[in-house]
Formats: sequence, C-alpha cells, structure tokens
Amino acid sequence: MSSAVPKVPDERSEKPDLFLASIVGEIFCIGASAGSYYLAIRHIDLWPFALFAPLPLLAAAFAAPTRSPAMLCAFIAVFLGTFGEWSAESSFLSTPAFIGIAAAAGIVVGLIVLVARGAARRWNNWTTAFVFPILYTALSFILARTQYDGTWADPAYRMDTLRPLLQLASVAGLWGIVFAMSLPASALAFAWYRIEIGKSWLAPTSVAIGAFAAAIIFGVVRMATSAPQPHVGVAMIASDHEIGAWRATDRAKAEDLLSFYAKQVPKAAAQNAQIVVLPEKILSVTDSDRAAEMKMLSDAASASHVWLVAGINEPEPPKMNAAWIFSSDGKFVGEYDKHYFVRGFEAGYQPGTSIFTFDTPWGKTGVAICKDLDYPWFIRGYGKEDIRLMLVPAWDWEGPNALMHERMSWVRGVENGFATARSAKTGYVTAHCAYGKSFGSDSTFVHDPAIIVADLPLGPGATFYTRFGDWFGWLSIVASIVILIAVFIEKQ
Repeated sequence: MSSAVPKVPDERSEKPDLFLASIVGEIFCIGASAGSYYLAIRHIDLWPFALFAPLPLLAAAFAAPTRSPAMLCAFIAVFLGTFGEWSAESSFLSTPAFIGIAAAAGIVVGLIVLVARGAARRWNNWTTAFVFPILYTALSFILARTQYDGTWADPAYRMDTLRPLLQLASVAGLWGIVFAMSLPASALAFAWYRIEIGKSWLAPTSVAIGAFAAAIIFGVVRMATSAPQPHVGVAMIASDHEIGAWRATDRAKAEDLLSFYAKQVPKAAAQNAQIVVLPEKILSVTDSDRAAEMKMLSDAASASHVWLVAGINEPEPPKMNAAWIFSSDGKFVGEYDKHYFVRGFEAGYQPGTSIFTFDTPWGKTGVAICKDLDYPWFIRGYGKEDIRLMLVPAWDWEGPNALMHERMSWVRGVENGFATARSAKTGYVTAHCAYGKSFGSDSTFVHDPAIIVADLPLGPGATFYTRFGDWFGWLSIVASIVILIAVFIEKQ
C-alpha cells in the first residue's frame, strides 16, 4: 500500500499561511466539531450534525505540524461535545465519573485521529479516506462487545431517522452504519487538507464519497422494493400512574393498578387492536397473589378478545423481571424473563435463560424486555427463529435518553426483519415496521395514559445480518490491524 505513494513533506513549514494549521483555524475546527458533537448527542434527530462532526477536527489534525496539536484538536472537540449527554446521565453518574468518561472518549478518538493523520500525510490514494471510518467502526464494535451496556448510545443510533442509511443494518448490522456515517466527514476533511496544500483531491476522496452514495442508494432501493406484508393491529399502552407501585406487594394496591390498565384494554380493542402491550414492571407479584393477578390480566385479554403482554416484577427470590403473555381467549401462553439489567437499579435480579417466541394467527412473535434490545447479538437469536413481530414492555426515564432507548430498539427490527411494538412508562409508546418507518408514537410525557393503536405490517423475516451476524464488525478489526501495521511501517 505505502510503497507506491510518495511521502508528503511537512506542509506547515512550507506553507505557513495554511488556515487549517493556524491557531485561528484550529480553534475554528475545534469549535465546529465540538458544537456538532454536542448537538448530535443532545438532540438525536439532528443527524446532519452527526455526519459533519468529525470533519473539522480531522482536517485540523491532518494539517497540524506535529502529533501534539493534532491530538489536542481531537481531544478537546470530543471531550466538550460529549457533554451533550450530561443532561441525561447526570442522574446516574457523578460529575467526576462523567468527566472521566468524556476525557477517555476524547483520548481514544484522538488516538484514532493520529493514525488517520499519519495516513493522510503519507498516502496519496483513495485508501486514506477509509482509515478513520474503519478504525472508528472497530472501536465502536469493541466497546459494544466489551462494555456492560452493550451498544448503549452508539453513534450509529443518531442516524435512525435517515432511513436509507439505516437499511445497512440489515446487511452489516450497526457497524455498517458507523462505517458509512463516517465516510463523508473523512473524505471531505482529506479533500480540504489536500486543497490547502495544493494537491489533487478528487481522485483520493471520490471512492469514499461514492461508497456513501452507494449505501444511500441501497437503502432507497431496499425500501422501494420491499414486498407487501400482512398487517396486524397492535396497541401500546403506558402510564406513569402510581409508578412507584411496582415495588409494592399490597394486594389492594395491585388490584387498583391492574384495574386501571384493564380499563384501557377495551379502548384499544375498539380501535381494532389484536395485541396489547403494557409496560415493564407494572406491579409486583408474590407467590400468594400470583393466581389472582394472573386471572385479572387473563380476564382483560379474553373480555376484549386481544392478545396481551404485561411486564411483571417478581420480588421474591429468585427475583425476576418478567413478561406474562396471554392469548385472546385468556389462556396463559407463557412467561419471558429479562436477560439484561440496568446496573445498580436492578441489582439482584436473576437473568432469563432463553428467548421467548410463540405462534399466533398472524405469525411467529417474540417478546423481550427493554434493555434486552441494547444487545444485537442477543436479539439476533429471535431473528434466527424467523419472528415477524417483536413485543417489548419497557421502562425508560425522562429526558433525551428515553428517545435514544426507543430508537435503539427498532434498529433491531431492521437488522433482523421484524416489526416492533414497544410500550414504555416514563417513555414512548411506538410501533415501527421492519424498515424503520414509524406507524405511531406517543409518550407519557405528553399524554397519560399514552395509547397508540397501529395497523402494523409484519416483517419479511431473516436478513443477511441475521444469517451472518457481526461479520462487518470483525472485518473492521482485521482491517484496523492492517492499517496500524502499514502506518507503523511507514514511520520506520
């Protein structure tokens, strides 16, 4: 790779008037990237800022005369931009812990930028623009597979409303989106740098831009050529009414709360709902009152002739966070036990041991609970069972993270070809098809109870990602090793 391309001398010493290499230029680039990162993190729907954010810091780093100012540009921009998460995380993390996480993010991204800088200053071909996207994708994949919270807040989720790009998840998973979303910034930053030093820029950057365009075209074609699927009426009902009752084991309190939810079910059925999904942990159930409370939910299902999924807290050892499933004739279909838990808040819960699917008149359906959908490799197991609809009781928290968590869940549907119906208290009630299109959304912040009934198309079933999993993530690691070796050899 490197033997065929000449080395580029220190352009700052030859061209002291470079804007990118000036103090003013570096400050401008840091501010532009930091502001874009902040907005993209704080407001998840602002995907253009997520696409733009790395561009200025990369351009400044490419032009920096030494590694120190290049590292500093990247570190400051990412460190400051990460504070877009502060309003959502301040209730979970102490200030020192958050600052430490922001600093660690700045350091790690800064190291990646240094490698990309090395390639930009030594290579003249099209491979240069792919260095940052490949390394960034590998980092995203490694963090997801090693950290407790899985893919929580992965940058790819900021692209969810750019639906053509989202379709890449059906082939390459989340990691394909991380890679593609990084291409324009990397290519344009390299072009900016090359223009300033008076070098050709079109050929070295056109392949990366073309790859991004191809990803968008693929998404448009995939959505346009999707085959019509059968529809099913789904209702999502959530309320913050008596939200603290999930801990209570008082029978009277439990009956009042179940009665409250039971009164909402006929309203959904009257709008042609065939399935009703209630939130996670709507109440606590002990062994002594299990039969009575199960009967109340069974009666609610049979009276309205709907299938019913309800989240239940089982506080007696072994503690379980469960979902009960009832058929339209009130029969108890089974119980699903949550696998992944919120650290601290759900300490002591026993994780489930298997996924849960069941057959219905409209097709095979799965049930998972809230945080379970943060882990693509786990939900891929449902895809392998060829489910067409996922029902998700959930519980989020007020603020930007509620929207982030809702968006994370329906990406699993695009990855594996199933529709998603999710009902979260202190959060959103939503329905999305297998291509990421919304078929209804409300939140308990706006209405209480929040009720959405949607005529939701089922998913087409297993995708390329379902069959081959995180192949792109592993490929990005291999490619990163090759890049690191190539850049290191160039320095010798």
